Amino acid sequence: MGKREKVLVKICVGTACFVQGGADLLLYNDFLDPVVLANCEIEGSSCLGMCKMSSTKARPPFVQIGTEVYGDMTQERFCKLLAEAVNA
Repeated sequence: MGKREKVLVKICVGTACFVQGGADLLLYNDFLDPVVLANCEIEGSSCLGMCKMSSTKARPPFVQIGTEVYGDMTQERFCKLLAEAVNA
């Protein structure tokens, strides 16, 4: 059985996302399960471009997990979605 690739995660740290909760998501070392954290590659992104898309009903902060972008992110939802992505 080969080594699994880490789940790529981008936390938007653009102004709108940062002030609407993205700053709390940057504290992921404090609230993510260490096993989940070990299987993720997490980085900040200056912008995921979602605020400019009129077709999205989601609001900041935005996070990209793999190829999917999620809005209205909270620490609790972030934990749940990352656990699902790692265990998929």
